[in-house]
Parts: sequence; C-alpha cells; structure tokens
Amino acid sequence: MRSLHKYKFILFESIMVLILLTGCSNESPVSTKVTELTQNIQNTEMNLIQIEAGDYSSLLGTWTEIAYAENLFDGTGTQWHVGARGTVPSTLSVSSDKIVLNDSAMIVQGNTLEDDAGSYLLSFTNNGSWLSADLADASTTINWSITFYPKGVANDLEPNNDIQIDNSKDLIVIWYSGMQVETVFEQE
Repeated sequence: MRSLHKYKFILFESIMVLILLTGCSNESPVSTKVTELTQNIQNTEMNLIQIEAGDYSSLLGTWTEIAYAENLFDGTGTQWHVGARGTVPSTLSVSSDKIVLNDSAMIVQGNTLEDDAGSYLLSFTNNGSWLSADLADASTTINWSITFYPKGVANDLEPNNDIQIDNSKDLIVIWYSGMQVETVFEQE
C-alpha cells in the first residue's frame, strides 16, 4: 500500500514539475487535467465525512450490482442472490454532488432523498467505520436506507443461500421498503 501511495506522489510531483517547466496557466487544458488527476489521487478512499456533507467525490467511479435480497412474500422470507435482480441490472451513478439509482428512481443530494413520491430529509449515522443515510421521518409509506461501507470494513449484512459479500472493495447498499429489496453495489 505504501508503494502505491509513493508512486502516486511521484506521479503528482512529476506532473507539477512539467506544469512549472512549461509555464501552463490555470486555464490551460494541461492544468485542468492535472487538477483532475490530483483529485483522483486524493479521492482513492471512501470518505464518510465528505459523503455526509453531500460531497460524493470519494465515490466517483463505476458501481456494479453484485448481489440482492428480496422478499417474495411466499413464506420463505428474505432470500439473497448473486448478481443482478431481473434481466436488467440496477444502475448506480455517482457524481460529485449526486447519487442516482436506476436513472432517477431515487436521487440523493446533500441531506435529501427524492423518489417518485416526493422529497425527504435524511438522517445520518456514522459509527466511524460505515455511514448510513435513512429517512428522517421513518413513518413514510415507502422507506429507503443507504449504507456506505469502505473497503476492508466488516458489514452487517446477513445473506443466506451461501452468498458471500466481499469487503475488499467499497460497497453501497440500498434498501427499499416498497418491494422489500436490498441491493449491493461494489465499486470497480
């Protein structure tokens, strides 16, 4: 891990020297690329404090649905499955200020969650290892919960059916009460 950070630092320093030697100004395309590279280097770990404040830059990247749990109300309870639910996998898009599930079925921005039924305030729980965002008013008809697990952190998921949720990558878990579905996304 140290060597990876060492190489990132060397890359950053090399880029800075290049900028100084070429005299690039702040408005140049090279300077813009350097800023983007610097942000990517700095944002390699999930930052729970930033996420709680509405800054999702530490979550930028590709998120893939790796497992889901659903209750079919057939007497068997909640059942876990590997991969995507249905023929079309759920999508999770993250920008620096917004998290979007399934092309706007749910949008988290700052301390607000929006779905087809309306807009709701979020309440956050940060235990130092993981962060949970839940609707502040749990008495709503439809409820949501989003939990952020940095890589290496043990999660409190209890899958059955011999399903294993790997904690070697960052995870975002979204629970939706309307269909009793819990979806696990992993950052690639």
